[in-house]
Amino acid sequence: MTTRLVVGAISAEANRVATHLMHHLLRDEIPADGAFLAWPAHRPSPEASKTSLLGFTRMLSSAAEQSGRAHLGLDMACTDMGPSHSIFGGLFLYAPTVGSALESLARYFPVVQTGTRVELVQNQGSARLIYDIHNLAGTDRLHDAAYTLGKLCRSLRRGVGESWALDHVTLSAPAPRLQTPYQRVFRAPVVFDAQHTALHFSPQLLSQPIASADSRRYADFCAHLERMMPAGQEPEVLEDALRAWMVHAVRMGRATLDHAAADFGVTPRTMQRRLKEQHISFQPLLAQVRMETAQHMLSQSTLAVMDIADQLGFSETSAFTRAFRSYTRQSPSAFRQSALAGPIH
Repeated sequence: MTTRLVVGAISAEANRVATHLMHHLLRDEIPADGAFLAWPAHRPSPEASKTSLLGFTRMLSSAAEQSGRAHLGLDMACTDMGPSHSIFGGLFLYAPTVGSALESLARYFPVVQTGTRVELVQNQGSARLIYDIHNLAGTDRLHDAAYTLGKLCRSLRRGVGESWALDHVTLSAPAPRLQTPYQRVFRAPVVFDAQHTALHFSPQLLSQPIASADSRRYADFCAHLERMMPAGQEPEVLEDALRAWMVHAVRMGRATLDHAAADFGVTPRTMQRRLKEQHISFQPLLAQVRMETAQHMLSQSTLAVMDIADQLGFSETSAFTRAFRSYTRQSPSAFRQSALAGPIH
């Protein structure tokens, strides 16, 4: 069966919070009051909520690579301080048991992130909470998984106590060079290159009561989450995902429909059909992303125009200049001079 093209969306607020966390972490700055927000407890407008999950995972990977923080996702999870009234903090504050909190988490996770499978599974004397992102082929998902599962572990420990322990953790991502930090944060063995990303634990944990349980607040909180649940199928964000993919693909010489289809886990024919269904034309979108990337490179780097043309896949600088002039009504050199000069007051 052909893989279904659905790329999830995280809320714009959650994206802002993660970016804010990285801003401080990458500078080794942690606010003294630990004033980092968690996932939002409100549903943003549909227009604001369509930040590509594909783009978010790549943002984390890029930030980790550029900063040299090989464990950025873990750092973010550990810096997200204190209980909150988010979907994580709220459920583990008010639910009567760990099992009820995890069941509600699996049900209401689409409130904060779609395109994700969250499921509580019990069989053969074991239990696990699965967190899998749909259709991120070719994308480094380690930092997102570490961030999400790390936050969940912190919520569990706040609700149950420090004596609680995992059996092990599985991550559907290649093993990093250093694995010790993951074992230290999760306090359990961590298996990489697994089929599923999941927390594994004893079924007995599910019946363990939560010290701060409040049945009335739990019912109110679940009713609040129920109202925020997406109505039916969330609109697909293929164009947003393609844009995020193209930004990287054009600079790697892979910006073709065949490569896009391979990275999204479908055949080129299926990709063409889905694009047609959503009235998206691959080549015009690619041309627009190329020009937007060119504008960024001209204004933010000192690369020669010839080198920028080469990085964006143009066979000749003159072809790049013609395309850029057609898009902006300026030559690359004139655009750079205007960008460097800044606005005229």
